[in-house]
Amino acid sequence: MKKLLLLVICLTLSNSYAQLPPNSFGEDFTLTDINGNEFNLYSKLDEGKTVILDLFATWCGPCWTYAQTGVLEELEAAYPNDVVVVAVEADPTTAESTIYNSANGNWTTVINYALMDDPSGNVGEDYALSYYPTIYKICPDRMVTEVGQLTSVSAFMNEINSCTSAEYSKDAKIVGYDGPASYCGGQLGASSVMIQNYSLGAPLTTCNVELRVDNEAVYSTTWNGNLSTYQTDYVNIPAQSGINNGSEIAFHVTYPGDMDTDNNGFWPQLSGSTQASNNISLSITTDNWPEETTWDLVNSNGTVVSSGGPYTGQANTVFTEEWDLNPGCYTFNVYDQYGDGVEASMWGTYDDGIVILTDLGSWDGSVSETNLWNGVQYEYQGSTSFEVLPQFNISEQSVFDLSIFPNPFKDFTTISINYSKSNHIHRHMPLDDANISVYNNIGKMVYSENITLIPGLNNIKFEKNDILPGLYYLNVNFDGKDHMRKLNIVK
Repeated sequence: MKKLLLLVICLTLSNSYAQLPPNSFGEDFTLTDINGNEFNLYSKLDEGKTVILDLFATWCGPCWTYAQTGVLEELEAAYPNDVVVVAVEADPTTAESTIYNSANGNWTTVINYALMDDPSGNVGEDYALSYYPTIYKICPDRMVTEVGQLTSVSAFMNEINSCTSAEYSKDAKIVGYDGPASYCGGQLGASSVMIQNYSLGAPLTTCNVELRVDNEAVYSTTWNGNLSTYQTDYVNIPAQSGINNGSEIAFHVTYPGDMDTDNNGFWPQLSGSTQASNNISLSITTDNWPEETTWDLVNSNGTVVSSGGPYTGQANTVFTEEWDLNPGCYTFNVYDQYGDGVEASMWGTYDDGIVILTDLGSWDGSVSETNLWNGVQYEYQGSTSFEVLPQFNISEQSVFDLSIFPNPFKDFTTISINYSKSNHIHRHMPLDDANISVYNNIGKMVYSENITLIPGLNNIKFEKNDILPGLYYLNVNFDGKDHMRKLNIVK
C-alpha cells in the first residue's frame, strides 16, 4: 500500500508537490477533538486568531518526528492570543484508536495542542492534501497558505504576521472561481465566483459582478444579500459565447463607495481550446495502482460520450480508445483517486504510467497527427478542451489568401480574397468561380453564396442578415479546395 511507502518518503515530498495555491480561500470545518471539545474553524478565525492546521497520519514517521520537536506547542504557548494550533489525523482509512496506539507510538505524548480525527477525509479533500505532514496557516480572513515544517517560533510568526485583514469600512473582494478550466468554440461554460465582504464591521448588502473579456465587460449582474465581515457568497455567471482564443478572462466586483479597488479583480488563468480533427485517440498506460485511474470525455452539453476505468488488477498495461467525433467542443478529464496521477516512481522503484490524448489528423491528411495533452503527475485530475471542426479539406494553396475584417463584427464585415492564377491539376469548378458557405458549430450550413473572383484582391461585403450572434465557420471553396476561417458575430 502507498501508506507504507509514505513512511519512508513523505518528508522528502513536502517540498516537491504543491497543495493549495498560496492565498486560497479556506473551507470551514467542524470536528470534535479527543477530549470531546468541538472545534469550528471559522469561530476561531472570528476571534482574530490565525489557525495553524497540521494535517498528519498516525502511520507517518516524519509526522511523528516533526511533532517531537515541540515547535507547535511552543508557538501556541508563546502567542495564545494570536495563534491556535490544530492537529487533524486526515487519513480516513485509519481508525481513531491509532492516535493512542500506532506504529510510531501514542500521539498524545507528542501533541499537546488540539488533536482530532477526521474519519470522513473531508478536511484533507477540501485542503488538497497529497502528502503528510502538510502544515497550513489560515489567516483570520480565511486565506490559506502552506508554510511547511518550520523549525522555530519566529519563523512561524513571520508567516503569521504577513496575514492581511480588513482595513476599510467599505470593501468588497473576489476570492475564488468555480467553473471550467478552459473555454471552447468561443464559449465559456456557466461558472460562479466567490465574493467576500472585506469591510471592517459593516455588512455587504449589494454589489455588481462583471465578467470581462480583454478588459471589456461582456456580462454584469447585481448581487443582493447580507454578509458580515469575511463572510462569502457565490455569484452565478451564465455561459458566454464569442470569446476568441487567447483572450484574457477576468471577473470584477464593483461596490458603491469601495475604498480599496486593488482586490476587486480575479483572473482564473483560463485557456482556450485546441482545434482538432474528428479522429481522436486516447492511450493510457497504468501505473502500479491501476484501480485509482478513471477518465471521461464530455461534450459541450455536459454529456459523457465516453468513459473508462478503474483498471483494477491491470497494472502497467496499455489501454487505447479511438473516437470519430461529431463537430463541437469536448473536454477530456482523467482522474486519480489518490491524487498522484500515474507517477508511481515517487513511491519507490515503480514504473510511471502516462496518459496521452492525440489528434490523429483529418482523413485527407490536411491536418497532421498532433499531441493534444499528456500527463503523468496531474494530481487528482488532469483536463484539456479541444474543438472538433466541421470536416473539410482545409489545405491551403500558396496562391490563395483569405482574411476577414473586422472579426468579430456586428452587422457586416469584409471578406478579402487575394489570389493569382497558376497551373492547376484538379478542376471541380471553373477557375474563377467560388462558393462561400457559413456553418454553425455543429456543422449545419446557415448561408451559401456563389461568387466570381478575378485574379488579385477581391473585397466582398458580408452581411449577417438573419444569422444569430455566435461563433461560425466561413468556408470558401475555390478550385476544388476548401479554405476555412472562424466567423464571430456579436450582438
